[in-house]
Amino acid sequence: MSEIPQDANEPASAPAQVQPAPAEQPAEVHAPAAQKPVRVAWVAGKETIDRFGNTLQPMAVGLMDELVELVVLCPAGCETRGLPCPPLEVIQYPRLNWPRLHPRRLEALAAEVSSRKIELVHALDVSAAALARRLAELAGVSYLLTAYSLGDGRRLGRLDSRGAGVLAASTAIQKDLLEHHVATAQKVHLLRPGVYQARHANCFSELGRRAAVIAGGDLGSFSAFDAVLECFARPHVRKYDCVFFIIGSGKAERRLRARSEKLGLRSDLTFVDRPPASRMPELLKGADIYISPSPSRSLNMEALLAMAAGVPVLAARSDAADFLQEGKTAMLFQAGDPADLTGKLTSLLDDRASARSLAESALSYLRENHSPARMVVWLASIYRQAAEMRPPQ
Repeated sequence: MSEIPQDANEPASAPAQVQPAPAEQPAEVHAPAAQKPVRVAWVAGKETIDRFGNTLQPMAVGLMDELVELVVLCPAGCETRGLPCPPLEVIQYPRLNWPRLHPRRLEALAAEVSSRKIELVHALDVSAAALARRLAELAGVSYLLTAYSLGDGRRLGRLDSRGAGVLAASTAIQKDLLEHHVATAQKVHLLRPGVYQARHANCFSELGRRAAVIAGGDLGSFSAFDAVLECFARPHVRKYDCVFFIIGSGKAERRLRARSEKLGLRSDLTFVDRPPASRMPELLKGADIYISPSPSRSLNMEALLAMAAGVPVLAARSDAADFLQEGKTAMLFQAGDPADLTGKLTSLLDDRASARSLAESALSYLRENHSPARMVVWLASIYRQAAEMRPPQ
């Protein structure tokens, strides 16, 4: 692991066109054995690897088999345990609040990219987009961007002549990118995140064990999680032999803890600080039901991981994630409505066979639409076409 040194003269900063992707990726596509390797630099922001490591790790492993050689660029001190390094090379750089404000550090990082004969720079999320663009410019190569949120289209702006394309994590995000004219339709690709999946539903499998109900996410919305607390405290729910957990952190946490005390939930409810995302699959193994109470304009990674773990999901209605489909992959409720949530939760507790059926249906959907192997093959194809572009010198 190498590091780009701080510039002694600068103050330390505060902590050919790519073809369009089909709506669904082909099930069986393999890179020809005779193809030469392509070298790609992944550019991550401060929280990128922690947030998306559960999808990046299988992607990195699979790309090795597709003859894609990766170098990962991330801020100093960034969590990298979610990546397979080695064999991936990781280069850590000093924090850059805005790339143009740190020309010497940027030039040093671009030199690292050029010395490794990188053919393409890929920003793994919008937080790394500005840096990826500048590195591609200095290194004389093309770049790709990934969008995980509604609104990324506005934040990214139009691709310049070096932009090989944008990868949208859902159909709604793809539509948002097109509506904001980030790029032509031929350059806006649907590439859903690939996640490892359990073989079977993993809920209500131990006789005699109290049912574990987990609510998780960003504790920034008091009303969304207050509805969860009210649901947990209702007599109709308390009659079930359940233990409750809230996993996460955020500005509303203190108020929510105080509220839980007033509702008399101390003996049955445990607050758990948000763990590294790499630990979430392990924690979800002990869950029987997962609740995602906050609607988000970003892809709901926690709900996706819960589905992949074989756990039935209750989720607030949201536009960003197309994998949350009523009755097929999840049960949806109105955010902030404890009565709606209570009805959905008790229906799963009353009919555990139905809960397991929902979890199995979600796993089947993920195998068809979020297979890491399929995503890897398609991404490798996009990389090869993008690397063949001849950006202006």
